[in-house]
Amino acid sequence: MQKIDRERLFGVHHVSKYENASSKYVFTPISRVLSLILVRTPATPNQITVFWGLLMIVSSIALMFGDRLLATLGGIGWVIAFAMDYSDGDIARYKNMRSRRGEFQDRVNHRTTYPLLMFGAGFGAWISGRTEFFGIAVDPATYLIMGFIAGLGMIMIIDLGANYNSCCPEVAMERDEGSAAVEGTFFKNQKLFMTVMNVNPLTFTNMLLLLPIFAALELLDVFVIFYGITYPIAAFARYVMLYRKVPGVKKE
Repeated sequence: MQKIDRERLFGVHHVSKYENASSKYVFTPISRVLSLILVRTPATPNQITVFWGLLMIVSSIALMFGDRLLATLGGIGWVIAFAMDYSDGDIARYKNMRSRRGEFQDRVNHRTTYPLLMFGAGFGAWISGRTEFFGIAVDPATYLIMGFIAGLGMIMIIDLGANYNSCCPEVAMERDEGSAAVEGTFFKNQKLFMTVMNVNPLTFTNMLLLLPIFAALELLDVFVIFYGITYPIAAFARYVMLYRKVPGVKKE
């Protein structure tokens, strides 16, 4: 069996000081196991990127049938796929196979699959035919709409930062800073901010851990309604924060 230099493989992993608990204690350990397996295969980092993107699509489709077991497996599939997203970069650096094509595919994956995840959950809640939400009469089509809105909110959260960097390259934010570079600037106490982010259900890694739990409990309707409300609000709040950071008209 091929001997792997674990120190070099895991040493190249870029750990952000803003990494939250779910990323550090769940996704990173899973990704390390996957890295040890995948680094021994002929698979290229770009092929791994394509694979986890396809796994996210298949896992999203599994949410659509209104079946408890399939939805739970879909949620677990998303956790594995997201952890694999950590692995492809480590393997690319370990094998010295980094490429812009891999980064391009990574971005396409996320912008394609995030909306599909939420729409899939909404479709699954819709097809289950639930007409009540905590005793309140609800048209099942509401879940489809909320799933679509939640997915749109996720894309806006991702792309607002990228758009800001494109408009203001001289003060561009580091990619790994995420919320710390936007919402975090309003916290004087950064330890408090990180505590908040560790338990914040809107953090993508936290949301993904909640997905299989809600699916197993047959509460995808609650999942979709919650994120259909909160992600658009979070996206709008980020828009306002970033808009205020963009320089206005320059006076001569």
